[in-house]
Amino acid sequence: MVKSILKISKALLLMVCLSSVPATMMAEVEEMQNNQIEMEQNAITIAVSGSTIRVKNAEGLTLEIYGITGEKVYTQNIDSSSKAFELSHLQRGYYIVKIGKFTRKIYLH
Repeated sequence: MVKSILKISKALLLMVCLSSVPATMMAEVEEMQNNQIEMEQNAITIAVSGSTIRVKNAEGLTLEIYGITGEKVYTQNIDSSSKAFELSHLQRGYYIVKIGKFTRKIYLH
């Protein structure tokens, strides 16, 4: 019973607070939420299978791969929204992948 009253009180308080927020502010909040959803949908993704790496949502950026010593071992421009790169010429092991500001550690088999 007490929990129900607390939930109702919180809901009412939220409604009061939201009703006092100017419409322009609410529109800005909605726009920020929409932008966040769009950024998440367009987030760069990397999938590794054996010695193949697949990159999505990075068109126009450059793929850079570094060995664990920091030496750049591979560079390639990404010219489509979904691109696969065969990296069998690299030794098996850990590498650092950098695409724009996105960085990830991978393991090639």
